[in-house]
Amino acid sequence: MNANQELFDKLIVNLEALVKGYRGLLGVVRAEKDILISASLDDLNKNNTAKEKMILELRKLEKERIQVVANLVQAEGISSVNPSLLELATRYQGVYGEKLRNMHSVLELLIKRVKEFNLQNEALVKSALSNITGAMNAIKDSLDENKTYQKKGKIENSVE
Repeated sequence: MNANQELFDKLIVNLEALVKGYRGLLGVVRAEKDILISASLDDLNKNNTAKEKMILELRKLEKERIQVVANLVQAEGISSVNPSLLELATRYQGVYGEKLRNMHSVLELLIKRVKEFNLQNEALVKSALSNITGAMNAIKDSLDENKTYQKKGKIENSVE
């Protein structure tokens, strides 16, 4: 593995950057939940901008990871086209395999948590939109011509 140590090290550096990125994204989606509850549009816009930047950075890192893994697979003569981290971990014994298993576990947990918060945030957004739609319909209904007060009405058989 000495000849491929540089590729393996690049993979580890990339995975560490992915972990850092997903930790940041988790913080952003946690903050998003609080912002959605507080209904602060300015804070929500800032948070969405930060979230978009993080997602773009994570996509870039993921593309780099795929390339590094492809290079490593080719250099090591591994037959699998796009092996998972766990497949690579079984290929490498000792410290290297353990490092890959640990990185896989951390990434898996972070991604799971991000998905959970996104689902909670989605539910909050849907609820808010439902409330807004209901309020808009109530306003619309109240602004429609009210037949009780139309000029057509006549008083018949009035007793004085």
